[in-house]
Amino acid sequence: MQFESYLLKIFNLNSFLDNLLDLPNNFTRIISNAAAFLIAICFALGVVLSILGAIKWATGWDDKGGKKTVIKGIVLIAISLVAGGTGITIATFT
Repeated sequence: MQFESYLLKIFNLNSFLDNLLDLPNNFTRIISNAAAFLIAICFALGVVLSILGAIKWATGWDDKGGKKTVIKGIVLIAISLVAGGTGITIATFT
């Protein structure tokens, strides 16, 4: 009976140490997921801004502001595409 309890304690210690050694992998996974989320949000916001700016510009409601909104949307889309491509390149070659 006492032998089993020692085995159980050793097993728990081993699993704890394995989980502790796996922490750097978990942190990198969390950081990469957060970066992917931010890139997706940047792309979505760029699309929304481009559409709203095009509507403003086409209807003549806010001609100057519509052009600026379209430019901001296109810049956000470009930033997200560059950041996503960079992330894929880094993930491929590391």
